[in-house]
Amino acid sequence: MVKALPAKLSAAVQSAVTAHLEWVFRLSSAKPGQVIAAALVFLALALTSLLNTRFEADIFKLFPSKQGALKLFLQTLQWSGSAQEAYFLLEGDRQALLAEVEPFVLRLKSLKVDGQSAFSKVIYRTYDPGEAKAFADFIGYAVARPQLFLKVEQVDNFAGRLLPANMDRSLKRAQAELASQAGMAMRDIIAVDPLYLRDLILPRLNKATQALDLDTSSPYLLSRDGRVLIVIAETARPVQDMQFARKLVTGINKARQGFSVHISCAGAHLSAVIDEATMKRNILACIISSLFVVLGLFYLTYRRVLPTLLIPLILLVGVALSLGTAGFFLSSIHIISFAFMALIIGLGTDYSIHIYDRFYSERSAGKSTDEALRLSMIDSGRGVFTAATTTAFPFLALMVTEVRALSELGLLVGLGVIFSMYATFFFLPPLLIFSEQRFPNSVYKPLPNFGLGRVWNISRKNRFATIAVSTVLIAILLIAALFISFEGELRNLQPKQSEAFLTQQKIEKHLSLASRQMLVAVEGIDLDDVLARGRKVGALVENYRLKKQLAAYSSLGQVLNDQPSQNEVLEKLQAQTGLRRPGTELAQALVRHGFEQGPFQPAINNLEQLKYARPVAMVEAIQRLAASPLRGLAERHLIRAENSYHLLFYLYYQGEEFNQPQFLKELAGLDPSARATGEELVSRQLAGSVKRSFLWGFILGGVMVLLLLITHFESLEGVFYSLYPVMAGVIAMLGLMVLAGMKLNFMNAMVLVTILGMGSDYGLHLAHRTSTLEEGQQASYTQAGRAVLLSALTTIAGFGSLALSDYGALASIGWATNFGVAATALVALFSLPAFIGLIVKK
Repeated sequence: MVKALPAKLSAAVQSAVTAHLEWVFRLSSAKPGQVIAAALVFLALALTSLLNTRFEADIFKLFPSKQGALKLFLQTLQWSGSAQEAYFLLEGDRQALLAEVEPFVLRLKSLKVDGQSAFSKVIYRTYDPGEAKAFADFIGYAVARPQLFLKVEQVDNFAGRLLPANMDRSLKRAQAELASQAGMAMRDIIAVDPLYLRDLILPRLNKATQALDLDTSSPYLLSRDGRVLIVIAETARPVQDMQFARKLVTGINKARQGFSVHISCAGAHLSAVIDEATMKRNILACIISSLFVVLGLFYLTYRRVLPTLLIPLILLVGVALSLGTAGFFLSSIHIISFAFMALIIGLGTDYSIHIYDRFYSERSAGKSTDEALRLSMIDSGRGVFTAATTTAFPFLALMVTEVRALSELGLLVGLGVIFSMYATFFFLPPLLIFSEQRFPNSVYKPLPNFGLGRVWNISRKNRFATIAVSTVLIAILLIAALFISFEGELRNLQPKQSEAFLTQQKIEKHLSLASRQMLVAVEGIDLDDVLARGRKVGALVENYRLKKQLAAYSSLGQVLNDQPSQNEVLEKLQAQTGLRRPGTELAQALVRHGFEQGPFQPAINNLEQLKYARPVAMVEAIQRLAASPLRGLAERHLIRAENSYHLLFYLYYQGEEFNQPQFLKELAGLDPSARATGEELVSRQLAGSVKRSFLWGFILGGVMVLLLLITHFESLEGVFYSLYPVMAGVIAMLGLMVLAGMKLNFMNAMVLVTILGMGSDYGLHLAHRTSTLEEGQQASYTQAGRAVLLSALTTIAGFGSLALSDYGALASIGWATNFGVAATALVALFSLPAFIGLIVKK
């Protein structure tokens, strides 16, 4: 009784499927006009939805970002405005860079998009020359409070500059500068600091102002080697405004023409435009080229024009209906998810191949049009229906995952498969009937078998050797597959030859403090509490720098001394100045050199008050920084957002020398609420999300495939014939990727679902057609095998052609598809005849 249940279930399901296909066949054959009218209505609705669908290229939108390292990463981009920044890299010799940067900046500032300024801010100097007065005021504040900005080891040098002899040298330098052409610009600064005490303070401030390794002696954002100069511009609109981004890129290209130095550009807007253009170009080229290949294969095999011309229509309907239907559920569609629509070219063609191949074979065997059409639509149609559902359901199962990349892909491809199948069922019969009526004397010559009859005979006669060889090869590839690793570097998924990618590499080479970066955030509502906790985190970070695990780090604590450090500086400074009165001595030196004391009176008073100086509150110091031209230092390290303060630490390191797990463990013990982010942490989080979501989707899809196969076959042999090539194909794909030096990544991991869904089709069709008596198996295998071979070739042509893309994500998808589909088809064609001959049927 228990054993009879699967057979009864299979019989019931197949009876329902047969009845459904009978209805489709009757409707499409008897009422083709109504079918076409209904199709046009649905197509119009889909196109209307598609026209209102927004496509986007931001790769971070593909993954969950409500928590973890990715959430902090995106928050810091928003807080700092980095998501709206464009980076211009000027390359050349030092003199040419300094001569060309000002004219180029003027062009950027005058650039307009839709009548409005394209950039809200352009930075190319450590401070804006237009804020000279404000800068001078801050210099006066800083040199009057050396306890706040000086390192303890600088106190001797600072006190030395207060000696009368050194005062004379400084005032002579001031006289020379005031007499030069730059004297007027320096007048206010010299008035508040005639002794050049700023030379001890500004390098420390400049170094922490930017996240770049700059020449601190230059007022420009110039690299230490003097070979590149960077200009940072904040765009007026966000990167999501693609229409603005496209116009901005056009304006940028015009703005950088005519300069002797080479100017390249990077940033979110340029990357979005280039990535979108590159992906669209690659996808379009893939679709067009693969369509020609698919149509060519179909025509060369069957030599029929009308069925060949029907394929683009079927594909158009399948893609348009799936995108249009998805548009009703999704606010936007990612361009990478759209790339997977190229898969429909291969899959959608499969169904036409299997049905038409059966029709052609039956007609060439002498059967009538109605009989051949009924066999292809009902008998082979049952195999196509099960194959389509076993392909679509694993993709649709991905909709339950938290990763948008998987859920969106699952919806699009799953719908595309179903719509392509029904387009084939509804459009092919009336076309074949029309073709038979229009050309009643058509001759159906025997189709080429591509050597499949010989493959059947060899595999059957040498069944044990065939099984042994295939088992050994799969075992070898399984061993190789065990060494598969995950590629977490998101940058490796970008177009390798795009300007944005190459410019970013140059910035890292010439201006980066280190190749890798981690950001730590200490957060809270009370600023004093945040700063107090920040001091503990700063001590932890400094300890890792002393152990040489960090190349450098940047924090407010590196620029502003805390109270203990201020006390130490004051104690040492007041001990060295003793009973001297440096303010009075400066006044006397000014008289000796012919200066009027009036403009210098604030500087005299500040020096005179040094002996009475006390520690400065951090809150006051931060407020003065935020109000000064060096506000970037405060804005970079302390952010007020979402009713909280966020104190940020930037850690720079080269690689494995930084023990991240240990650091994060100590950080959590020191401050449990502190958060950390960085490219490696984000990649790790994304990898975890993808693995979890993919695992559940793979399990759920696998269960659905198994249930569908059980309902299709009355015996477990048929299920084995369907699943064996899939398992072998997945193993071979992973093993070949390892041997080719490839890794799994966020994109090509999705191909595993593709192999699970469509890989079972190959074995299914072979098992479905060879379930006849012994004397008819070879002919059935040859006919089904030809369709399987053509299906695999069209899938490789349709989706595997992405391997030629310059976009790393798409190329990895293409190669993984080629490996997986080719291996699955070869295993099905070469190994299954041996297994079929080995298993004794009652």
